Amino acid sequence: MGSFPIVFYSAPVRMSSYIIVGAGVFGVSTAYHLKKQIPSASVTLIDRTDPPCPIAASHDINKIVRADYEDIFYCSLGLETLHAWKTDPFFNQWFHPAGLLTVTDRKSHLIEKILENLEKLDAKSGADPFTPREISAKFDGIFSDMRLRPDDKLLFNGSAGIAEAEKALSATIQACMDLGVRYVAAPVSRLIINDKVCKGVQTDDGRTLSAQNIILSTGAATAKLIADSAPQQAELQVGPRITARAVCCAAVQLDEQQVRKFKKVPAVAHHAGGTQGETMPPVDNLLKFISDISFQNTVFHPESGQRISVPFTDQSRSQWTSPEYIPSELKEDLDNVIKSLYGKKASGLKTTTMRICW
Repeated sequence: MGSFPIVFYSAPVRMSSYIIVGAGVFGVSTAYHLKKQIPSASVTLIDRTDPPCPIAASHDINKIVRADYEDIFYCSLGLETLHAWKTDPFFNQWFHPAGLLTVTDRKSHLIEKILENLEKLDAKSGADPFTPREISAKFDGIFSDMRLRPDDKLLFNGSAGIAEAEKALSATIQACMDLGVRYVAAPVSRLIINDKVCKGVQTDDGRTLSAQNIILSTGAATAKLIADSAPQQAELQVGPRITARAVCCAAVQLDEQQVRKFKKVPAVAHHAGGTQGETMPPVDNLLKFISDISFQNTVFHPESGQRISVPFTDQSRSQWTSPEYIPSELKEDLDNVIKSLYGKKASGLKTTTMRICW
């Protein structure tokens, strides 16, 4: 599901040439802000397809933008991110202040920790706890059939929202190129590492690209790329620091009546009563659901002698596709999420596309 960029450099960070591998949200954001801060820098952004790459996790209908995290570092980072989405004219056009409803069972301390973090950061305004009875009357009663127990805990934070992910990604890639960032569409086969210093990358078609600084924004593909590039250098391997995990998403095409019913719902993160899933307000008449039961695809990498989790390479499972390409168990998990969130109000909702998101 994405990871922070990994930086290899052989010169001071503010030197002039950069290659950023991976044009998902982290890579593109890095290229955009780098070029704005250092206009003279030579920045190359590379990914396996023309932009935007459909396999990227950020090539999506929408994503929740929030500060509701148990870890205060992520909470603080989320508040900074929300401020940018709300105030920057470029990003604001893709942001919708829908709010976020978090649901947990009575044994969880997640909501208490979120409220504690928000209070410490002076950002508690707009975050209100609710009981299951109270939530059934809110949002025009859309959650009156939500699968809840009397002692479940709920928190609605009106400061959160959603971002139209693929649209924002595409616009930012174009903005990068307008600033002078070079985009290369080619799969990267390996990093060029000499004397423990990364000098560049080699593409599947044999091209070599070099720069003083190499930034990996390769998400779930990071472990395999490093293993392929330097299999005998144990100190460079990702090991347990990053584990590639995936979740399954579904999109439902709404008719006009259904759009009116669901368009004002908040984003929801439901983690109670055996349900682990999310939903978001519709974008372009598509209502998205996520099963938060994550899984790995672990394989043996013979050259490095390690077992690593790697994303699927089959495009029918790594980008939005027809439901028949998705394993039945994952479809059942998503059906459970939909019914847990909306109960009888989910009647008539039919999944049109699905994806496995790494």
